[in-house]
Amino acid sequence: MSSEQTEPLNLTLNPRLDQAAAHSAEAWEAAARVAGVSRTAAWLSRRQQDPDARDELANAVALLLEAEAPDDLVFARAELAELIEEQDDLLAETLWESIRAYAMEHDDGETLASATAQLASIAERHGDILAAAEFHLAFLNWRRQPGRVSDAEDVQTSFEEVIRLAELDGERQAAALFAYRQASFTRLAEAEDDRATEGEWENSGARYASWA
Repeated sequence: MSSEQTEPLNLTLNPRLDQAAAHSAEAWEAAARVAGVSRTAAWLSRRQQDPDARDELANAVALLLEAEAPDDLVFARAELAELIEEQDDLLAETLWESIRAYAMEHDDGETLASATAQLASIAERHGDILAAAEFHLAFLNWRRQPGRVSDAEDVQTSFEEVIRLAELDGERQAAALFAYRQASFTRLAEAEDDRATEGEWENSGARYASWA
């Protein structure tokens, strides 16, 4: 086999990137720096099964590796994760997990809601309905803590997803329970109660739990 024929394999196969993708965003980015933008983009395009995406992926990788400020890094990770979603759920999940952790650490409700939706979608695509619901339940429990702020629509979305996923999983009782809880929250939102956007809205204070 000629060197011309083997070149694509040499450019796209990278065990270090493979292993790091399952470990953490930081580990993968460190491996990508060693590989360089071009080789990393080739590795990604192979996993995407789309050679034409290489230039766009290279731009996204360059943006990610050049990011220094935490906010810029989160944005760059999200940009790359959105480019590779569905075709490379392993790396996308790793990137979104890092974004989710950042959002929780910095009390960023908007970013947390976005990461939650993406991670739940990945879990559902892989047939793990319960895990998908638990991402949304974790967001709801996070939001109910003192001082935590988010758009009321993000809370409604997570409620709707938990209800849908419970019904999909054949858990009608759980679906009915969360529909009841959502109705109570909706009344607060319609009354423009501050609890619809900040802190606890339940009277019992008990954490929401899945149907596992």
